[in-house]
Amino acid sequence: MSTIALDPRLSAGAVPADLRIPLPPRGRRLAQPAVREPAWREAMRWSLIGLTASMAAGEVALMLFGP
Repeated sequence: MSTIALDPRLSAGAVPADLRIPLPPRGRRLAQPAVREPAWREAMRWSLIGLTASMAAGEVALMLFGP
């Protein structure tokens, strides 16, 4: 840790410009708001997740209790 950060007597003006943390940008949006997906696409996503989980469970069952 630098001695500048440890010394409470030093003010912000005493910190060199290259060691200062810049302020975050204001007034600009960095990310666009998320667009809600159609219901059919969300339903297809969940059905694919369910199908994949079911297939994985079947593979595990075959490994454990297989022929």
